[in-house]
Amino acid sequence: MSNYYEVLGISKTASAEEIKKAYRKKALQHHPDKNQGDPKAEKSFKEISEAYEVLSNTQKKDVYDRYGEEGLKGGAGMGGHQGGYSSMDEALRTFMGAFGGGGGGGGNESIFESFFGGGNAPSRGGAQAGSSKKVTITLSFEEAACGTEKEIAISTYQPCASCKGRGSATAEGLKNCKRCQGSGQVVQNRGFFSMSTTCPDCHGEGKIITNPCKDCSGSGRFKDKRKVKVTIPPGVDTGMRLRMAGLGDAGESGGPSGDLYVIMDVQPHPFLKRQDDDITILMPITITEAALGCKKEIPTLSGGVCRLTIPEGTQSGKVLRIRGEGIQNVHAQGKGDLLVTLLVETPEKLTEKQKELLRAFAGIENPSNFPARRSFWEKLKSFFPTASSC
Repeated sequence: MSNYYEVLGISKTASAEEIKKAYRKKALQHHPDKNQGDPKAEKSFKEISEAYEVLSNTQKKDVYDRYGEEGLKGGAGMGGHQGGYSSMDEALRTFMGAFGGGGGGGGNESIFESFFGGGNAPSRGGAQAGSSKKVTITLSFEEAACGTEKEIAISTYQPCASCKGRGSATAEGLKNCKRCQGSGQVVQNRGFFSMSTTCPDCHGEGKIITNPCKDCSGSGRFKDKRKVKVTIPPGVDTGMRLRMAGLGDAGESGGPSGDLYVIMDVQPHPFLKRQDDDITILMPITITEAALGCKKEIPTLSGGVCRLTIPEGTQSGKVLRIRGEGIQNVHAQGKGDLLVTLLVETPEKLTEKQKELLRAFAGIENPSNFPARRSFWEKLKSFFPTASSC
């Protein structure tokens, strides 16, 4: 004698939804069609369905809770339950009811297929879309920033011109499959269920080629190498992809072609770097240029020249922005900027004359000439009173 609550793995306080959920999980696990040839699974499936049939019915559940399984054997107005399913059909009907089946062939079939991956795979109807292709294209920094046009070689399946993609040398050579009558599916009866599977003769096509095309051997397509021109818009970056509709493999039996995806691989620049849509560059300047200020001319990606004004007293690391001289946004949402980071370079290999001039300058230096250094030592002395700037 089974404890129905233990069979479903639930407590006596379980709600109707919890009872149904527990039954569905266990019924799917022990269904005989998933455990063919296992008598234990069939027995468990019957017990699980019996437990659910009782606990999902408010009146039966009330009698069972009060008097146990013995209270159900009389079947007093309880649907004639006699304490156990005598046939698999009864258990399967409970199963279909729990999953929304109404006892008709069509509904049962669809429920079975959705849970056990059985037949009723949609018929291809003789046409199947072609596969999409991917190709990686290498671009220089300038090409990615400004846009360009490239020619690439691809290898794809193309429709056979002789048979126009149907695979048959003549229209009359394409016949309905006798086994499935052109549906691409065959029906197998399993007791209470009717299950559809892919037709083994036509492999789901629904058609049989009796007179194959000699040029494509009945496939309806052939492998071909060709060159394709790709227009690269300004602003692309590594990892971006460009979709070219219909340039993938041709579909089978007249199905639509797949697409071609062009993946961008942008090579680094010797001294320019990209930061979103901005371009960054590190530009060294001399101590004299930084102290006195100067003007510089910088070539741009567009082929022009930008005049950059470096103000007096410029410190190393200062960033100057030239607006609109960056990279065109790939979605045409304006252009980025050119960001110039200044690096004040300390001179090396000084001559005696240069050293003499620097020593003379050091002699007339004023603390106000170096506010950052003065601030540093003032802060340092507040923590270390004995510190000296030497």
